[in-house]
Amino acid sequence: MTTERPADWPVPARGTVLERVADQRERLESVAAALAQSLDPWAVAAKILDAACAVLEAPQGWVVGRTADGTAVELLAAVGFPDEAVAPWARVPLDTPVPMTEVIRTGRPLFHATGAERRAAFPALAIPQSGGRDTEGSAVVPLGFEGRTTGALAVSFSQPRALGEDERWFLVSLAAQGSQALERARLFAELADRDARLRFTLQASGTGTWEWDLVRDTLDWSPEVLQLHGRAEDGPPSGLGEWLEMLHPDDRRPVRTSIREALRSGETYDVEFRVLLPDGSTRWAHSVGRMVRDPDGHAARMLGTTRDITDRRLAEAERDRMLEAEREAARLRDAFIGVVSHELRTPITTIYGGTRVLARRWRDMDPEGRDDILRDVVEEADRLYRLVEDLLVLTRVERGTLDIGDEPIHLGRLLERVVASERRRWPEVRFVMAMPPDLPSAAGEDTYVEQVLRNLLGNAAKYGGAGSTVTVTADADEAEVRLRVLDEGPGFDDDEVERLFDLFFRSPATASSTGGAGIGLFVCRQLVSAMHGSITAERRPEGGAAFIVALQRYQDDEPS
Repeated sequence: MTTERPADWPVPARGTVLERVADQRERLESVAAALAQSLDPWAVAAKILDAACAVLEAPQGWVVGRTADGTAVELLAAVGFPDEAVAPWARVPLDTPVPMTEVIRTGRPLFHATGAERRAAFPALAIPQSGGRDTEGSAVVPLGFEGRTTGALAVSFSQPRALGEDERWFLVSLAAQGSQALERARLFAELADRDARLRFTLQASGTGTWEWDLVRDTLDWSPEVLQLHGRAEDGPPSGLGEWLEMLHPDDRRPVRTSIREALRSGETYDVEFRVLLPDGSTRWAHSVGRMVRDPDGHAARMLGTTRDITDRRLAEAERDRMLEAEREAARLRDAFIGVVSHELRTPITTIYGGTRVLARRWRDMDPEGRDDILRDVVEEADRLYRLVEDLLVLTRVERGTLDIGDEPIHLGRLLERVVASERRRWPEVRFVMAMPPDLPSAAGEDTYVEQVLRNLLGNAAKYGGAGSTVTVTADADEAEVRLRVLDEGPGFDDDEVERLFDLFFRSPATASSTGGAGIGLFVCRQLVSAMHGSITAERRPEGGAAFIVALQRYQDDEPS
């Protein structure tokens, strides 16, 4: 950068040596006060240069600093040179044979009374510089800090000039004084730049900083942490207790435990938790912190960062959901293959074999034999039909294509039809219906409700056995219509209630004595859930099981 010498710099009187030295000391004190106020490296360099040129009445001068990698010097300030003359010297390799680099490499000042003397020592300067003026006398002194040379200060004159001892002393003293201010400004600039980069990184990642004063129990939060907690306008809570109340109830104890452990051990506090926002929504946060002790070794503060990880947690939840869906789909595919290879084989074999026998020997068989074979074919065909219907539901669940209608279902007529069918299928079982005459309609899919009832009635008859009674009841309230299927079978254990509706689950108490594929109740739950209803199972006090299906009550399009 190029600057003009300030007009308010007084030109010292050219008096005796003692007068000049006194003036120089006074000027050094003035420069020291001015440099103490500046924290910008370029401003500090300009002040050093202005002081040197003013005291020594030099029309030209410059200040250079060593680059961070130590391989070059860069121009920090210049005065008295046109821009086209300064541009080639903005950055110069340290091995260039010129006075500025020589002084920095050796740490010793250079004084030349004439241009010829300087060019003789540095032939590279014999090449004319574009836009520059003839320079005669010159002085270059090193800038140093803690034993290392960090730059150089130079002044030059348009006339031959040999600096006196007092002038050299002033220039060297000014360089020493300015070096400290320049280094301080450089370190401050680096710190400010690092802080700016850190702040940008934290903001870009949604990370904020916090401090907890353990003695006063006060919190200091950055804007990012305030924003994450929905308190951008209100500021941080009054203390740790109030902050813990802002967390999800399930996360308060783990967070408190993690903080206590960090305070006890001195290790890092690292925990993820949910934040309850004022509008009722929830955000996920990841917080990391460490305890800081006072000079006496007591825990004084905790410093840390908090980052919004809501998007990550949502992505993980979606990933887990997709993985679970894939596992469920694979399980359903395996189930389908297992049923096709095993459960379908029995009815198909019976139907195939029975019809082949009838086709070959129909005329030779007595009526009773024919009826027995036909009865087996009908029963296995019915069993095959039900298995195929359940397998179709499994495939629709796997593909996510289980479409459910929202039509009114007249449960009275549907139950009469299903019960009549089951009576023919189970002639040795008694079926009883107890339904109110004004039972309202349910909302759902007629075909699916019928499939659910067939599975439940068939299970009740199968497990109850010959001579048992299956009872079907119904009732309703303002929101739901409920159907109950009661049997007199062996029932189930309390720990099997939830597992009854799992795919392929069969109670060990009855699996060996009663056949089945273990998919009927699973299908029932899938169909009922798709119709926004629920299905549950209960043990009957008098023995047997009760299955309760609750469906939404159908709402008329127009109020009655």
